[in-house]
Order: sequence, then C-alpha cells, then structure tokens
Amino acid sequence: MDTKTLILGLVPVILAGVFIHAANAAIQRNSNGPRWWLAGTAAHGIGLGLITLRDVLPDVLGIVLGDILAAGGFLIMLEGVARFAGKRVPKWQLVGMAAIVVLGFPVFTWVIDNAAVRFGIFGSVVIASNLLMLGYLSIIGRRDGQPGVRLLRYTIYYFVGSLTVTCGGVLLLTPEMPSILAPSQLVAIGLLSLLVVETNLVFGFVLLSASRSASVLRRAALTDHLTGLPNRRAFEALVNDHFETAPSGGQQSALVVFDIDHFKQVNDGHGHDVGDAVLQHVATVLQAAIRDTDHVARLGGEEFVALIHARPEASVHDIADRIRQAVADRPFVLDGREVSVTISAGLVEVSGGQPTLASLFKRADQALYKAKDAGRNQVVTAAA
Repeated sequence: MDTKTLILGLVPVILAGVFIHAANAAIQRNSNGPRWWLAGTAAHGIGLGLITLRDVLPDVLGIVLGDILAAGGFLIMLEGVARFAGKRVPKWQLVGMAAIVVLGFPVFTWVIDNAAVRFGIFGSVVIASNLLMLGYLSIIGRRDGQPGVRLLRYTIYYFVGSLTVTCGGVLLLTPEMPSILAPSQLVAIGLLSLLVVETNLVFGFVLLSASRSASVLRRAALTDHLTGLPNRRAFEALVNDHFETAPSGGQQSALVVFDIDHFKQVNDGHGHDVGDAVLQHVATVLQAAIRDTDHVARLGGEEFVALIHARPEASVHDIADRIRQAVADRPFVLDGREVSVTISAGLVEVSGGQPTLASLFKRADQALYKAKDAGRNQVVTAAA
C-alpha cells in the first residue's frame, strides 16, 4: 500500500475525531482542554490533507504548510492536555518547538531540499510533545482517576517508540528519500502506527473528559455547596476509615460537634442571605483553625463537626477550645460593623475498640446540649 493511500486512510479517523471533539467541547464548555484537542486534531488533519496533495499544490502549501500543520497539531493538543490539568506549557518549550517547525520545514524545502530531514523534524517535534504530555497526564490521573490517562500513557509509549525507530531508520537508511510520498516501508510502518495512535488519542481524550465529569460529580456529592466543606457523608467515610486504620492505643482523638450560638436570631433578624454568610464565615474560621491532620465538615443547618487529634502540648479538649476561641475572636462584618459570633461544642473522646458513629454523635450531642444550657460559647466533654 502506497504512502498516499495510507495517509488518506487516516482521514476518516481524523474526521471522526474532529466530530467527537466538537461534541465534547460543546458539552464541556467550562473546560479548555476539548477545544484545544479539537483545534489540534483539525490542524493535524488539514496538514495531512495538504501533504497528500503536494504533487498538485505549490511547495509552500503541499510541503511547508502541510508539514507545519501536521506537526503543529500535536503542539496544540499538548497545550490542551496542559490546560485540562490546570497548567500551561512553559512558553520556552512551546516557542522552541514551534520555531523548529516554522523554520525547519522551509529551510529543508527551499534551502536544502531533504525529505528525510523534514520527516525527522516532524518526528522529533511529535515525540517531544507526546513526552511532555506524560507529566500533565500524571496530574490529571491523581485528580480524576486513571482510565483515560492509562490509555493515553500506553499510546504515547507505543507512539514514541515506533516513531523513534521509523525516523531513525529513514535518516540512516534512506537519507536521500525524494519525498514523503515516495514508496518506503519505514514510512508506511510509521503511518500505520499513526493510525492506531490517532484512534487512541480521540478515545483517550474523551475518557479524560468523562473521568473529569465523574470526579466533579463525586466531589459535589461529598461537598457542602454553601461552605465548600466536606458534608456529613464525606465526614462519616473519613471517620470510618480512621477507625479501621488507627492503631489501638495510639494518638488520642475526639469527635467534636459545633453549633453556632443564637443562629436562629440571625436568620430571623437579618434574613437567610446573612445567615448563609455567617455559615460561610464560621466555616472559613474553622478550616483555618484546624491542623492538616484534623478534619472539619458541615453536618447541616448551623452544625459543624470535626475529628481532632491530641498533640504533645495540648489535649483534645484544649484544641477544641482553641477552635471555639478562634471563632469568637473573628467577628462577622455586617454592613461595615462587627457582629460577634460564637459557637458551643460537645466533645467525645474516641477510645479503644470500634465505636459506632451513631453512638459518638449521640454522646457529642448530649455534651453540646450541656454547653448550651451552661451559657453557650464553651466546650463540654461527654462523660466517659
């Protein structure tokens, strides 16, 4: 099968990729990645189309522009993967590879006409852009999961290996190759590899988007939409994991339920929008007051909960009281004036054995009621 026929065989795959990326970009409107993948696939496809017509087109279109677009499409896809990971490709990397593409193809077309070197330039830029994708894929995998990342990673390994062998063979064995369209087993092998890669790239990028959507939904299901804190479901899973992994007789820990004092008066007197702002204010203070090893969540209404651990210099009661004091020391600002906000807390120590969450919450609630009855703005520890 000749080279032109192999390139034309890529057309249906690329057209399907353009259509799929366009649909994906329309769905994932808040994500930059799919739009860049669409642009990169389209540029790459147009470049390959111009290459197949180089016998009837002027060199500036059939060779120079065709090669630039065919290789540049991978640079655009690289930027798309980086943006999907929440990053940007460093400018020096993009500028460097773009300069090789924009300058290399014209030089080795009009100054020194060498198709083998042009193929080598194409291969080196595509290999570099694919290798750079790997770092961004690792970031995406840690954030969203591995299905699409794994497919793309193995595709890149295969593509880099096959393209390295193909380019090396062309440069070493056929350095005087008259044209990319000239009969060449090495180029044919490279194009067959590209057919596999194009297909995997399309499905891999779609899997990235699907994993991202699933990750966002999972996070939403475990997050309180008002405060941004974990919700009760997420907190219960975290505490159950703590029960399973914490060594017996290890670091002292406690479950603490916090309740905003006189919150009903805030809602009744100022409206629910102010009440929501107070909840956000308290959530921010609580999150800032705990350590990285401790955890805080919103239970619902005006109640929050935390899993805290003792320190050598402070008991769990001392830590809970410091958190309470942090809220008291940070007044809420309403219409330019400061409004005092305080919380009461019920604390239950997590002792040995496998306590149930229901029993811990029940005892913490009982201690919280005692803190309310005793005048609020204090921490009460449940009886052992």
